[in-house]
Amino acid sequence: MELNYFDLLSPEPMPLWNMGGVICPTLREISKITYNTYQKYLFVLSMTPKIYFNITGQSGYYEYLPDEQKASFHIFDLIIQDRQILFIAETALNFFLEYKTKYSEQLRCFLLYKNEKESPAGNIDKELWLSVCDIILQRNHAKQKNEDLSNIKSKKALSIVQKLQKGRENKQKRAKTDKNMELGNIISAVANKSSSLNIINIWDMTVYQLWDTFYRTCNNNVLDIQSMSVATWGDKNSLFDSAAWYKDIHI
Repeated sequence: MELNYFDLLSPEPMPLWNMGGVICPTLREISKITYNTYQKYLFVLSMTPKIYFNITGQSGYYEYLPDEQKASFHIFDLIIQDRQILFIAETALNFFLEYKTKYSEQLRCFLLYKNEKESPAGNIDKELWLSVCDIILQRNHAKQKNEDLSNIKSKKALSIVQKLQKGRENKQKRAKTDKNMELGNIISAVANKSSSLNIINIWDMTVYQLWDTFYRTCNNNVLDIQSMSVATWGDKNSLFDSAAWYKDIHI
């Protein structure tokens, strides 16, 4: 489910089935649980089977398996069999969803309660897991790393998807971590660049609004430089786009 730009920017919970809604936390709410905890939540919700086996010290076992068997693993099954990771997943859902979330060992799913005294309003099972995680990650301006390969029956199709995954993984390995893009630095940069935001009131923005403001500011800074250049030297090749300031930057 691809969320539209308006819903991503909205501070209101995104209505979702029988789950109440998906919350986009404010920077203040993230600060209350600490940034490391927030990152841990996003990490678990975007976890792949390969990452699971790596962090649990089973990477050698996983890499030895044939591709068909690797593809048969579903991350939901791996999460619910690991008590430590299951606890983080349950806590993460309680942070990002409006309804109270509690895992049921008997039903092998997360039950959602609008009111603890009432019956469950809905549930998140294996079939819904990736979709719910994807929407949560979209609301947090994060990317979904996981794909369900367990339902792909064609060996050819499976081979193509796995090659694409390996390509993305290799690209991510080569990419160096940019400290300039860490959330704390982005908060400081936006607060000190904006004419209306500051280090006091910026905490009431949602995390998606912050990233959107950052990219929009970067885009407008480039436009300002181009504007000054055109005003001084002209635009002989007619390359300057005066409407660039309101072009869609939704990425």
